[in-house]
Amino acid sequence: MNTIEFLRLCVDFAILRREKPFVLGLAITDICNLACRHCKVANQQHVMMSYGEVRAHLESGWRRGARVVYFEGGEPYLWHDGRQRLDELVVLARDLGYLGVHVYTNGTHPISAPADFTWVSIDGPDDTNFALRGVAAEVALANLAACRNRCGIVFTVNTVNQRVIEPFLRLVRTRLPKLRVMFFFHTPYYGMDELFLSPEQRAEVIRTIVSCKKAGLPVMNSKAGLEAMLTGRYPHPTGLYRVVDSSGDYRCCRAIDQPGVCRHCGYSSCAEIMLARDLRPGPIRSVWHTW
Repeated sequence: MNTIEFLRLCVDFAILRREKPFVLGLAITDICNLACRHCKVANQQHVMMSYGEVRAHLESGWRRGARVVYFEGGEPYLWHDGRQRLDELVVLARDLGYLGVHVYTNGTHPISAPADFTWVSIDGPDDTNFALRGVAAEVALANLAACRNRCGIVFTVNTVNQRVIEPFLRLVRTRLPKLRVMFFFHTPYYGMDELFLSPEQRAEVIRTIVSCKKAGLPVMNSKAGLEAMLTGRYPHPTGLYRVVDSSGDYRCCRAIDQPGVCRHCGYSSCAEIMLARDLRPGPIRSVWHTW
């Protein structure tokens, strides 16, 4: 890592508090091998950015201030342009100067790309994950066990899996003792559906996660971050994120024009980053875990 550039990032972000898009989310394809219950954007246009398009977006993001990039999908491990695969995009981003290169994946492919951090989505033990994603959790757990790169698990809580949080954390502690779980919450991108947690349910879930964290189970969220997800008291939407896909370039998220989505946002990483900007110790530890 470029130490000088990293220090400059820290100063700009937390001390000078510059308003620029430090984080670029780049959806390189909408193609996915799963049909998750909570997702309606996969396989809609069956598009893949070309290598040249990805490079242009990375260069544009860098000029605007982005220093961390998240490769997203669809499923980014399905991306290709000729012989080029996700590995080449990770190397490209690093060569362009990005300080953090992250990948979001469903974990059904070997986790081989040399990212700085890989987020693997698993929404519960085998039966629960199958009900939500159409694949047993064991597939992703096995790929995580075989991976030698730095990884974490994203568990998106909804009405189907809200009761399996503690058993899942105990499973992770047994199977993957070096990994932690970041809990997101189902976001109503398509309206209030059967997966959406009521305020009372979200509060109960947060109490459960905090209790599990106090018990030493592998929760990545900070207590302050979880409380912010309950109260909504953290700055959002924010100009510190840009999300780019084949259809456009968006501030904060692709649903920025839907106030209800922002009001019920379940993207816990945003709360952690925004609170870390205020130099809150717990969120700083949470964010630092991915560096």
